[in-house]
Amino acid sequence: MQPPNPLSPDPAGGIDDTGSFFAGLVPDPVALRCLSVELRAPREIVVGEPATFLLRIRNRLPAPVSVRLPTSRLWGWAVNSIPEADERGFEPPETSRTVAFRTREIKQFEGTWDGHIRRAGIDGDVWRPETGTHTLSVHLATDNPRRQLSDSIQVTVVSSQS
Repeated sequence: MQPPNPLSPDPAGGIDDTGSFFAGLVPDPVALRCLSVELRAPREIVVGEPATFLLRIRNRLPAPVSVRLPTSRLWGWAVNSIPEADERGFEPPETSRTVAFRTREIKQFEGTWDGHIRRAGIDGDVWRPETGTHTLSVHLATDNPRRQLSDSIQVTVVSSQS
């Protein structure tokens, strides 16, 4: 069996710790300032119909950078500050990871939301439709609250027309 290629892309968009020597030369606080986050999403979502949104993370620096993340999670999303539209919350494994960006690289990640939020119910958890205007946000999963890389937009959730 061959050893894994250290330059093979991670399915979640990163490159493992040995992937890029030069990327590790830029300290995390500087690397974070060189990254930008953009959310692209529809302004209107119909309850029950999954709407796709896109997170774009861009290295604006003309040099490679890498960032150490506190958990195995690379990115996340929320509706009205409710992670993954699930009031139960989400706790990713605490295994840290490093994500590397080549010169001016853009990594894109896709998510979906169908206008429901998971709430505790009498007979267990239920996904309830949430019509109205909501804040949809995405973020790079860093542990630096002073330099949170995030973006958000207002989306309107409407009932389906029968």
